[in-house]
Amino acid sequence: MSVNYGVCDKCHQRVPATHSIRDGRVYLTKQCPTCGTTEGLVSNDPATWQRKRQIWQYDAPTATAHICHLQCDGCRHPRSLKLVFLDLTNRCNMNCPICVANAPWMGFDYHPPFAYFENVLRGLARLDPKPVIHLFGGEPTLRDDLFEIVDLAHNLGLRCHLVTNGLKLADPDYCRRVCEKKLPVFLGFDGRHPSIYQRMRKTTACYEPKLKALENLQRFSQQRQDAIMCTVARHINDAYIADLFALCYEHRSHIKALNFLPLTETWEPGRFEADISTTIEDVQQIVAAAFPDEKVEFVSLGLQFHFDRALSFFRSGGARTFNKVHPNCEAATIFIPDGARYRPVSHYLKRPLDQLAAEAVAIAKTLEPRLARLDATRGLSRLRGKLIVLRAFLPFIRRNVRFRRLLKGSPWLTIPRLLGGLLLGKTLYDQLARHTRIGERLTSIILPFEEIHSIESERMEMCAAGFACEDTATGEVRTIPACVWWLYNKPILQSIMAKYGPAPAPAPG
Repeated sequence: MSVNYGVCDKCHQRVPATHSIRDGRVYLTKQCPTCGTTEGLVSNDPATWQRKRQIWQYDAPTATAHICHLQCDGCRHPRSLKLVFLDLTNRCNMNCPICVANAPWMGFDYHPPFAYFENVLRGLARLDPKPVIHLFGGEPTLRDDLFEIVDLAHNLGLRCHLVTNGLKLADPDYCRRVCEKKLPVFLGFDGRHPSIYQRMRKTTACYEPKLKALENLQRFSQQRQDAIMCTVARHINDAYIADLFALCYEHRSHIKALNFLPLTETWEPGRFEADISTTIEDVQQIVAAAFPDEKVEFVSLGLQFHFDRALSFFRSGGARTFNKVHPNCEAATIFIPDGARYRPVSHYLKRPLDQLAAEAVAIAKTLEPRLARLDATRGLSRLRGKLIVLRAFLPFIRRNVRFRRLLKGSPWLTIPRLLGGLLLGKTLYDQLARHTRIGERLTSIILPFEEIHSIESERMEMCAAGFACEDTATGEVRTIPACVWWLYNKPILQSIMAKYGPAPAPAPG
């Protein structure tokens, strides 16, 4: 019998959980033998929540092996992580009341020496495929050896992203050093108005430095690789999201993504009060309201797995980061510039995105048996696979795409060049970037994070993102799924500090 597990809101036991829909909301209802029934809000939009499952063709009893019980501290279930967060410190130059990752909230100082990260990074470099590393905190720029950690990771063949509040990047010299490392920056920025930060962060002192950080990144970035990470809450910054898209267009030379995190109620009572809960589907509605004259649609990001085999004949890279995770995890869409501003992808389509996604999934599934017999790494077999995929999808694309809006030139000239390049071995990504406006797109992903009240084992079992740390008893590197990390991080980080001690203070001068 398949059982879905959640976390009791009161005692944090792992208990059986089910979804219930009532009064226009989706809840995760948890049955704890000690505390009784508790429940967490999952969505304020049941229709959209369910539609994601329908497009995915998700069947809960058979979708996973149901071996996850959310006992992540002792779990040895093998998982292929594509994205790894690495806590560099819990020190921070802010003290946001909504944060669960800083020293004041944890009650101890976590700032281990370089030797610890050397061991962890070497362990991560042995993974196949190697994950992308997000340098996390606290505030990672408070480490004096940050650039040495980055150099080590790069020398080990690991790609790194810097997740930062941006305050130190207000210093032009420091920002220049970050950009010289070709380090993508994921900048926490919640909107262009100081009142947002007073309400959400309890200070406006960070606002001007964040703006300066954006100016410096625009000045020094060597490529288009940065992202804004915006925490979204109804009645706090929902009215400023349209302006945030305008900012991203102004900074399109270096910003390629605008990602959103629904404000999640993980804080202790008395630290912060939200007027209303904000879920993934709420953020979808907030973003849609930023484009009142157009239709904004999101799809489940993990839906990409349906197309992975077909795409393998057109690209050289591996699987996508969030492939086959869960229909109710990350939601994504893209915005494509028209020469004056970003437009929702619906502007370039003839039918609603969710209808097209469902139809595309059906086409991909019909191709699966034929493509499974082909080897995408061998010349003739690869060419045959391309022809099969193009023959199936080209009529679908022709019926549903507004080519004159999307292509950079005349459809009669551009389409043959695009298809010819694909058949000659050029990657799909390169051809789309060269011949369409898709290469200039702004990606938007809504990321659930630390929402322990609504976490469930069905979502965690296939999770492709986790926090990495050392098992101090064995010296081996271990990982824990990202959304349950804060259930375990205190004793883990304390054990690391007990073994390694604090990083030495920098020498004077």
